[in-house]
Amino acid sequence: MSATDICGRLRDWCELYPNPLALTEQNAAARADEDERLGRFAGLDALDREQVIELISWKFQSMAHRKALALRGVSLERWGGQDGAAVLIRRALADSDDDKALATVCGIYRFGPAMSSVVLAACRPGRFTVADSRALKALRGLGRMPAGPPGFRQADWLPYLRACRSLARLCGMSLREVDRALWVAANDSELAG
Repeated sequence: MSATDICGRLRDWCELYPNPLALTEQNAAARADEDERLGRFAGLDALDREQVIELISWKFQSMAHRKALALRGVSLERWGGQDGAAVLIRRALADSDDDKALATVCGIYRFGPAMSSVVLAACRPGRFTVADSRALKALRGLGRMPAGPPGFRQADWLPYLRACRSLARLCGMSLREVDRALWVAANDSELAG
């Protein structure tokens, strides 16, 4: 697919986020609300427990079981202390190594790549994006990632991040816009996935 074609497709898919069946105005309003909600975290070097709970609720809003598991990682017992969630998040946000940053947040009990990347992407939106199995499937369908298992593994992080950054640069889009587009694209029957 040519650069012009892929950028056009990404823009079209992004417009269909979060609900491909909704009216254009409804999706635009939902994206604006999400941008405002997540934008409050941009640039923060640390998060308090309530902020992390808000991010967990956003990420797993339609997955009660995964939300409950992630909340265990920020329980009062696991929040503080030398290796508590608060310290791990602060360390990750200060780390210049993309792989180590994700691995550090993954050190929080019941935080996998998906939830860990949400923390990073919310606080560093110009550097990180959300690790998402749907977006991963779309990248594979576009030939931007090699074939692999359907679930997002920590080993997928760096190639995934590079692919998303490359598309963002190529198309003049933000990482969040690319993530949204890929999330929608995962259901595109024209993609070989």
